[in-house]
Amino acid sequence: MNALTNTGRIVADELRKAERSINLAARDTAQFLLTTLEATETHRVSPAMVQRTVRATVAALSSLVDGQEQMAMRAHPSIEKAGRQLGLTETSWGETLPKPAIASSEERELLPA
Repeated sequence: MNALTNTGRIVADELRKAERSINLAARDTAQFLLTTLEATETHRVSPAMVQRTVRATVAALSSLVDGQEQMAMRAHPSIEKAGRQLGLTETSWGETLPKPAIASSEERELLPA
């Protein structure tokens, strides 16, 4: 059972990291869009000149939001459900939440394999 608990913690940690990565990518993409639009305005560039960049960036942001939905609304509940069916408790996930916060690389090294 100890190996199952450790595996549950690892899976939960990786899920949390994947969700965080998508959030950071969405934030950075939104910031890029804002910077592009501000540069266009500051330098009085025709919006037609940057239209393709803006459209591509908005499409990328939309894809990230869709990916975020897949992780948060589909993968996340499925992992939690599977963990409960395997007998993992909230404590098995590492704290009082269904999954632990992202462990630092130092903390991960301390986790038994």
